[in-house]
Amino acid sequence: MKASVELRDKREARLRQQLKDTPMRPLPLFQVTGWNHFVDEDVKPPARVGSSPGPGRRQDEQAIAYHRHLRMVPTDAVSHMQEVVVQAVHLGSGRRDGLMDHVIDGPSGTGKTCLLRAAGRAAQQEIEAGTGGRRQNTIPVVHITAPADPESKVNWVWEIASYLGLQPEPKSLAEVLEMRRHPDLTLPVNYVLETAQTRLMLIDDVNRATAQQLAGVLPYFDYLRDKLGISLVFCGTGASHLLHQARVLAGDLARVSEENRVRLEWAGQPVVPAPPSPSALLPVTWLHPLPLNAEDPETFREVLMGFEADLSLYRLEEHALSKHAVELHRRTGGYFKALTYVISTAAVTAIRTGSENITMKEINAATARLGP
Repeated sequence: MKASVELRDKREARLRQQLKDTPMRPLPLFQVTGWNHFVDEDVKPPARVGSSPGPGRRQDEQAIAYHRHLRMVPTDAVSHMQEVVVQAVHLGSGRRDGLMDHVIDGPSGTGKTCLLRAAGRAAQQEIEAGTGGRRQNTIPVVHITAPADPESKVNWVWEIASYLGLQPEPKSLAEVLEMRRHPDLTLPVNYVLETAQTRLMLIDDVNRATAQQLAGVLPYFDYLRDKLGISLVFCGTGASHLLHQARVLAGDLARVSEENRVRLEWAGQPVVPAPPSPSALLPVTWLHPLPLNAEDPETFREVLMGFEADLSLYRLEEHALSKHAVELHRRTGGYFKALTYVISTAAVTAIRTGSENITMKEINAATARLGP
């Protein structure tokens, strides 16, 4: 254990040095050091010197890095989900039952992962504000992704252990290939989660697993929720259907429902319509492409105006993005991921070409790689 702690400290020191060298570089969010940096990060636009760009502006790595990683623009879905997750954490404080899983679902590219992380960030800030700041040896939020091989529960636990820093990084290819060095870390993981007072676990990309594979690990997540009081948020395309199917398989709910119907018939009692099963009552936040139509002509434009406020370009015209709302929506379909790519790429192009403005020329250059 001592060796593992020393290696974890060295890794954290290296990550912090990377942060110092390249402050805009996105650190690994599936490690507690990188996650805490994300929670603390206060991204501010780089200062502009004078009224026109200087001779080194086109190679200004700080400005380019800032526009590559623009902040997430709040939407109603983001605000709602943050409130839902924070309230779930607060309501679950001190309780060992009554907690429910939460699910973020929707088509690929609608910003589900961004929303998941924004909600987790808000929850940790709320938790730490309520306890007087960050305390040593506490890990309020754990953020993992479905393992590359989701067949075994051991691999899911390994993802949590890696986040917590319980398992040292491999030193060579031989260690990577030596599969026996992947032990079951369930007991130490449970111990750390309990002693570190973890309150929330974010599980991204659950669509990487099948319902059968997820059913095998759900009892472990139930243990974390029911015994340790950890709220769980699952995220992925089709996550709500996947969780429902996995719950049916894990609890064999279809068989139990059928047996109950048979018992009622044998007893001569009326077979009443079955109420919704617990697996069907999952709180779900749905994300869809941002609309721009007669029913909702404002949401997409508001998002564009949010991006405009964050851009730091010398000659940026008023409503540079929002006046092209119809064309931007046509080219991106309202998908948040595609939209952020276009705006970031157009902004970087504006810096490197010296235009310092986003017009259809920069938008055309940015969307040229998106395909028809």
